[in-house]
Amino acid sequence: MKLLGGMISLFVVFAADHAAIAQQRNSVSSYLQRGYQIINSTIGGMYLVMVLKKDTELVLCSVTIESGQTAGCQTIK
Repeated sequence: MKLLGGMISLFVVFAADHAAIAQQRNSVSSYLQRGYQIINSTIGGMYLVMVLKKDTELVLCSVTIESGQTAGCQTIK
């Protein structure tokens, strides 16, 4: 019984941690909602790669063409 309780506790902690990470992840739409503009885009393999700009900040984002989901974004300047 203690083992089952420990496994449930571990699952709850893992799920909460995973949810926190998912909330921190920026998507292209979240950048656009904050006033960033797409200044360049290109297709590279399985991804649509975009450069977003707001004021002096540049962000490089890649979106999986098949799913339309943001694969990742990285501030480059």
